[in-house]
Amino acid sequence: MRRTILTFALAVLATMMIPSDLLGQAQIYTRKEKLKDLTAKTVKVVMTGDEMLDEALKQSVTTAWTLSPYEFCTNEEFQKIKTDSKFYFLLVVKGQQRKEAEPGIDLLTFVKGGEGADKSIEDMLEVVTFPLRSAMDPSGREFLLLPAFLTIMQEHAQSLTSSEVKAYSPLGANDSKKLRMKQIYFFEEDFAPQVGEKTVESLDEDIFVKEDEEDVDDVFSEGTFNAVVSYVVAPSEPVNGSVCYKMLIGADDHKLYWYKKHRISPRQGAGFLESDLKAIKLLRK
Repeated sequence: MRRTILTFALAVLATMMIPSDLLGQAQIYTRKEKLKDLTAKTVKVVMTGDEMLDEALKQSVTTAWTLSPYEFCTNEEFQKIKTDSKFYFLLVVKGQQRKEAEPGIDLLTFVKGGEGADKSIEDMLEVVTFPLRSAMDPSGREFLLLPAFLTIMQEHAQSLTSSEVKAYSPLGANDSKKLRMKQIYFFEEDFAPQVGEKTVESLDEDIFVKEDEEDVDDVFSEGTFNAVVSYVVAPSEPVNGSVCYKMLIGADDHKLYWYKKHRISPRQGAGFLESDLKAIKLLRK
């Protein structure tokens, strides 16, 4: 982040050194400038062909998307109009790490149409990308949490337009300190295999570990006041170097209170690590 800020500062300094008569002839498009039409342009929500996921996307976008006008489209339509800068796009893509033989997770990405799109989605202007689920064996919890994912993505996208520095900010949890006053509900399988029983037993009385994921999901679906729930995204069959994302999401406000990732290894399996739990405990003192 410090390197990004330095790079931006140097870019601003270089602009100040350009003769004033040349400034009238050239336009400099910063990331903030490119995203300034974020709320005015229509976002095309691209259907995946997965009937259950598409239905969840339609319902969740209808109830949770407030950032900009939206329309639903097929992948075929997306391929035809993806180079058009009049549109933004919300779509599901595959995430594959170098050592993985196939994509390990699905990601929900928000991008702007433009010339780079004719090469690949990776060459489009990315607004924000959110880890959605395991690609091969999703739990189904993503359908319930999808409105929260969209809320988190929109809030982050909106923040990017507030200043040039923030335009380069990565997705993160800005309210982690508020975990001190929250009830936390963990699904037991969201812990990495290396998490010891003593560590779990040391958690305070307002941290609940549930064996049944429905008990955690009910907390979210009921919008339980002042509660957060755990969610983990990792490949169902990870290899060394696969990435695991760990989140705590507000049941009543759909805010992101914890967002960390790590590379999976024999010492660090998929799920919340002991280091995560220790850090959360420190926040609650």
